[in-house]
Amino acid sequence: MIGAKFDRLLWRVPSTPPGHDQARIIETPSASIRIRDTGGNKQALIFLCDPPITIEAYDQLIACLEPNYRVVVLELPAFGFSKISNSSALTYSGALAETEQAISSLELDACVIFGPCICGFLATELVARGKLPVKGLVLMQTPDRAEMISWVTRVDPKGYLRIPILGQLLVRLTSRRMAKFWLKYATAKEFDSTNLVTSSDRALAQGGGYPLATMLQLWSNGTKDANLNVPSLVIWGKQDRSHKHTPPTSTCKHVPNAEIIEFSNCGHFTELEQPAQFTLAVTPFVNEWLNR
Repeated sequence: MIGAKFDRLLWRVPSTPPGHDQARIIETPSASIRIRDTGGNKQALIFLCDPPITIEAYDQLIACLEPNYRVVVLELPAFGFSKISNSSALTYSGALAETEQAISSLELDACVIFGPCICGFLATELVARGKLPVKGLVLMQTPDRAEMISWVTRVDPKGYLRIPILGQLLVRLTSRRMAKFWLKYATAKEFDSTNLVTSSDRALAQGGGYPLATMLQLWSNGTKDANLNVPSLVIWGKQDRSHKHTPPTSTCKHVPNAEIIEFSNCGHFTELEQPAQFTLAVTPFVNEWLNR
């Protein structure tokens, strides 16, 4: 926990986040969760931001989905402009509890949860706990636990980021350069990553949080293969260089009965790289299960 406590000091998110017409803060016991919410009485789709992505990156996806759904996007505790009041919110169990509380406060009748990459583990656990009215689950670029550990080793081959204090310092000092590299490396080669890079870089420049080292150090202690019997859809971008050797079927350790859809023209961020294609892919699934 010493790394988490250090990261809380290093990433002091400003009390006033950037303005956005659809953004607001939800207070939870140990965090102030920043969300983007299109509002209204339509059926809800819940997206968890995959750091360093923030809610500002979702303009095109929301434009595709908003005519038919209420879209809610959450920044994880201490990431982006979600503040924390206790370093425990940086642990896997802490992030899970604060995220669950934030979604619960929306008082939804039903929802589908979308979890990208490591956030997919949070999404599966939110479903498993059974406290939210989840009708369906969509996992994007989420491998099983063994493949996730292998992925961490690939993105941090020398292990520096997983050393407490040293890892936190390295990320804090190089976060903007690191985020730019990651967003270009993980997306498809033909994808213009300018908007993703610009929005994430602006967030970091304005004081947004990116305690990546603590996530890499602590989250593996809580993640597990969920083995859920819940309506599920799995989406993989085939041009994600960081997951080049990850079999998409590994996600079936979480959701054995899921349909798997592969996007040949996408990298790590299928929902943001090809929002129209993503909308077409998920709409039949969402409509089937939200309407039951």
